[in-house]
Amino acid sequence: MVKKFKTNTRKGMLIRKMGIAFTVIILLNIVADSFYTRLDLTKEGRFTLSNSTEKLINKIEDDLYITVFLDGDIPVDYKRLQSATRDMLNEYRLTSSGKISFDFEDVLEDKELKDKEKILGEIYGKGLRIERSETAPDEAPSEKYIIPAGIVFYKGQEYPFNLLKREFGKPLEEEINGSIELLEYEIGNAIRKAIVGKDVKLGFTTGHGELSPLETADIGKELSGYYSINLINLNLTDSNCYKIFAKDVIAQPDKPVFTILVEGLIRELKKFNGIVIAKPTKPFTEPEKYVLDQYVMNGGKVIFLVENLLAEMDSVAKYGQVATINHNHNLDDLLFHYGVKVQPTLVQDLQCHGIPAINQQTNRPGFFPWMFYPLYSAVDDNPVSKNLENVWGQYSSTLDTTTRKLLKHTVLLRSSLKSRVAHNPVLISLDLLKITPDPANFNKGNQIAAVLVEGEFTSPFRFREGIKKAFDIPFIGSVKNNAIIVIGDGDIIRNQTSSDGQVYPLGYDKFASKHFGAPVEFANKKFFMNCVDYLCDETNLIEVRSREVELRLLDKVKIKKERAFWQSINMIIPILLVIIFGLINSMYRKKRWA
Repeated sequence: MVKKFKTNTRKGMLIRKMGIAFTVIILLNIVADSFYTRLDLTKEGRFTLSNSTEKLINKIEDDLYITVFLDGDIPVDYKRLQSATRDMLNEYRLTSSGKISFDFEDVLEDKELKDKEKILGEIYGKGLRIERSETAPDEAPSEKYIIPAGIVFYKGQEYPFNLLKREFGKPLEEEINGSIELLEYEIGNAIRKAIVGKDVKLGFTTGHGELSPLETADIGKELSGYYSINLINLNLTDSNCYKIFAKDVIAQPDKPVFTILVEGLIRELKKFNGIVIAKPTKPFTEPEKYVLDQYVMNGGKVIFLVENLLAEMDSVAKYGQVATINHNHNLDDLLFHYGVKVQPTLVQDLQCHGIPAINQQTNRPGFFPWMFYPLYSAVDDNPVSKNLENVWGQYSSTLDTTTRKLLKHTVLLRSSLKSRVAHNPVLISLDLLKITPDPANFNKGNQIAAVLVEGEFTSPFRFREGIKKAFDIPFIGSVKNNAIIVIGDGDIIRNQTSSDGQVYPLGYDKFASKHFGAPVEFANKKFFMNCVDYLCDETNLIEVRSREVELRLLDKVKIKKERAFWQSINMIIPILLVIIFGLINSMYRKKRWA
């Protein structure tokens, strides 16, 4: 009887413990469902979105859907990119509280050849990247296509984005590593384009021989997806500038017209968050520079694309050779006061793009390196040019920075180590194609092509009382925190056009693409977009580009060498552990119940 009572007691205690455990598990699940959180134990916070991205996600008003085409039977390297993309999209989904959803789709699976060609054509038309599987040199080219890209769908509109960032000469593994670092930025940038309104106003100046709207059509189109783009005439002697302020002139008949124009331009420029001065070839007058200066002192952002030497490829091709002449834009003193000196020089670089020409030996057309077309290397310690491919320059001036205690200079683009500087006047001749350059002469590398200046700016007109008294508008002598970007090459944002007016993408070279039978494109558009975003993007998403994700990859040589050893360990150790556990358990049971 006592033995039966003890057995019932033990059973009751066991049932109560199981009931308590079951209740605790249910409560924990309820709490976890209401208060979800995760711990990111990676050193660089790989699975934690930045504050900028979280603020952007909070602006989503409707359901946002993302389709990624990187799916199906893909190579191992691409599977790493696929896995990292899925992890990143999960972070976006969780942070958005379900407003963001996504899927991976293989759009070419089980499709006939004609259907595949149609789908690939549509995808390419959206600006998405299409890759082929890499094969060994002795193998036939692969017919398998990989689409490392996706589309954001929001409020009935599509916003494509690419996942893979290619750079000529780099192995695929390195390109994928760099692409994984930029996943948060690339996905966030597509979402930003979908949800952020065009309240930020950006102006392209006219009136001083700047690049035409056709020559900047592609970058203008790209910028218009994020900003409100307008033209602003800064030439005080141009009738087009006068028209803007005609009503003010009529309303103030006793006031000098010139004074009304200057004061009106200063007020008009305040409406712009940033302006772009793209390759001016006519001089700015002192009052016009005063207008620019007061815009900077009011906190306006400016990107100066200025060259100090005039050299155009059309003239070289037509005449066979030309000598450079000075660009008389008259901005040197203003820029010097802002901490940058544009030199009357041209960069010559052995790391360069080429031009089409006739081979003198074979008398057949070819494509030859042209040292005046430097391929600038991005500088990785800043968010503007980090992880960018090469940027194509054309007859670029070099930049120097001047000492200003309150200003910080950040180099954005540099020439290669194998470069040098040619001083004005420079003779540019096609005969240079016949000469093999001596690398020993190209020993003045790392020439600055683009620089960011930040900090406290002071006006060069502070001690020029005459020009200040001429205008009835408050003068500002300094600004505590502002930024400008100076680029020594206006052609960096000039797109090519066809004879019938077709606009090619910025950075795309129609001559090289025709010669090589494949698209040849550089990172000019990405670079300039980053410049504008750094200065004008209120979401501050550009800072995400600075994040570094350390990918701790396995040593392939060591894997190959020690493969058999570790395979044996993985097969034998689990079996030994099971046997040992069985023996211990058997001894324990025998001792306990013997």
